Formats: sequence, structure tokens, C-alpha cells
Amino acid sequence: MRLLTVANHIGARGGLERTQLTMSRSLAARGHGVDLVYVTPGDFTEDWRAFASRMVQIDGTLPRARQPLGSSLGVVEAAAQVRRLRPDLIYVFRPLDIPFAVSVGALCRAPVVLHLCLPKPARLPVVVRRSLRHVALTLSVSRDTADLWRHTGLERGGMEVIHTGIDMNHYVPSSADDRLAARDALGIEPSAFVVLFAGRIASVKGVDVLVRAFCEVAADEPAASLIVVGGSSLSADPDDAKRYAGGLRALGASCDVRWLDARKDVLPLIQMADVVVAPSRWAEPFSRSVIEPLACGVPVIATRVGGNPEILTGWLADYLVPPDDVPALAKRIRSLVSWRSSDPDLGSRCRAAVVERLSLDREVEAVEAALTAVAAAGR
Repeated sequence: MRLLTVANHIGARGGLERTQLTMSRSLAARGHGVDLVYVTPGDFTEDWRAFASRMVQIDGTLPRARQPLGSSLGVVEAAAQVRRLRPDLIYVFRPLDIPFAVSVGALCRAPVVLHLCLPKPARLPVVVRRSLRHVALTLSVSRDTADLWRHTGLERGGMEVIHTGIDMNHYVPSSADDRLAARDALGIEPSAFVVLFAGRIASVKGVDVLVRAFCEVAADEPAASLIVVGGSSLSADPDDAKRYAGGLRALGASCDVRWLDARKDVLPLIQMADVVVAPSRWAEPFSRSVIEPLACGVPVIATRVGGNPEILTGWLADYLVPPDDVPALAKRIRSLVSWRSSDPDLGSRCRAAVVERLSLDREVEAVEAALTAVAAAGR
């Protein structure tokens, strides 16, 4: 099977980009041909080059409001260029790329499959809404996300829930020496209680709630440190992003908050942390930021939004807190301050809770079966 996948940015901006890279690479490893059409390069470019048969850069997949005529012609020319790749199936991860994918699919008679990794926005462009009914199958990362997109036209082609998985051989607990080395590199004491946030620095991610809650905890735990690693979204207004980041730094001025730029590999930071917090306000579809620390034997506190309750099930549901609830988040963080000595088996229980249920192999097998069936029906 030859797949054509369409991407906006190929870099470490969020879970969508990482999931698209991981799934495409896994399908290529299983013998399927993978071609990539993308708009902007990023720090995943070399990773894509390692397995993609062909990579084609285009100016965009949707016309731009400021240059409607010229950009529309550019999209048409890009679709005609991409048609020559002759895919069996077009595989997209971003709803805004569906009109382009549907156009290419019509030209080369290939079905379109959407891997749904985002909640439904308040408003969808008309051209996107009209193209949703032409998607042959939607694979949603969570039941919650699937429910948010019902009655949009996507369900006409069928909708299947396949939870995101991760490579359990890559995301593993670190040795004590590696954990100490990672802390030493950041100037953090070996015995410090370390809280980590890794993700987009944006209001919808609730970083301000975490900073407030952490400073309440730090008032009683002076050896505590909060590591915030990430950057603003590509689509964020630069001035708004700058103001929000500045406000965060002012909030955290009274306690030990370390600010790190976005990076491709956050695994060492996850492994050296004592707890990871995902304080989102928005409906997180199925957050890798929750799964990855659990696989590394690090407990996770997350807000009860989106797909988070589908990850933190059973006894892990105790680590769900309401969004925007600073006291509840601070209380839950405090409960984990001394877990390494008071409950040393907690880390192994966290890993055991996800290692089989949310493995990458399980996800890839399910996705491969779904794509193969759609491609066969399309032919």
C-alpha cells in the first residue's frame, strides 16, 4: 500500500506532529510506501527523510485570506503536482488539510482517511465543512474527540476510536545515575521535589493554573522546583504569546520555576521528574504528555477534560482534577511530594497501567488494518 500523508509543519510543536511522525514511520517499517507533502520544515525533517520515499514541499493547503487568488492558484498547482505520486490512500491528521486531500484524492481516485487528533474548533471554514463528508474513514484518538465531531459529516464515512500508543521500549524508567545526571545538568539538587510541564505555552494549556498551584506548594516545600519546557503555537499571535509568557514569569517569581525552550527530546526531563502535570483547560484529545511519563514510572496529574479520563482509568482516576482549580491541583501535588520514599512501588504501578493498553504496536496494528481495508475498498 502506498500512502500519501499531508502535514502543515514537521517539527516538535505538539502531540499531533509527533503522532503523525510516529505512525507514518511505523507503517513504513511494516513495508508500506510513505510519501509526505508538507508546508514548513522543522526539527523532525531529518526523521522524515530517513523513511519517507518522497517529500514534496508546497506553499499551503488552503487559500490565504490576504492573497485569495494567488494562493488559490498555488493550491491547485500543488494538488496537480501531488497527483503524480499516485497514492493508494491519502492520510491526514489535521482537519484543515482535508479539502486539499479530498481534491488530490478526486484527481487520483484515492480515498481519504483522517486521523483525528484535535477537538472540533468553534468555527470551521466553509470549504472544510463541505469536504468532511468526502472522508472515507475517521480514526479518532479518543471517544471524547469522536463525540465532539459527530454531526459534522465525518460520520458518513465511518468513525473508529483507536487510542494513541507509544513505544514502551523507548519510554522507560531511567536509572538512578541518569536521573541524577539530568538534574545536575539543570542545577537541581538530587533530593529536590521536581514538577514538570512539557507542552505549548498557552492559556488553553492551563500553565498559569499550574504555576499558581506550584507556588502554594513551594511555600511549604522550599526544595521544590517546577520545570516548564515548551514554546508558543505556530498559529499564536506573537504579542499575545509574549504577554502570556511574561505574565507566567511574574506569577512564578516567588518560587523556583525554571523556563526551558521547546526541545525535540524531553525524555530525560520526564525521567528525572517526580511528577508531571497536564493542567489543560481545553479538551485534550489523547495527550502523549500524560502517557509518556506513566510509561517512565512517573505519576501524572491531569485535568478531567477531553480524553484524559480515558488514559487515567481505574485507580489512576484519583489523579484527575477539575480544570482551573488551583486548590485542588495544589492538594494533589502535595500528596505526591514524598512518594518515592512513602510509596516506592507507585512508579512501577504507573507503568504497568499503560504498558499493554497503550502500546505503539497495538495502535499500529489497528491503524494498519483500518487503512488497508479502506485502500482495498477504494481500489
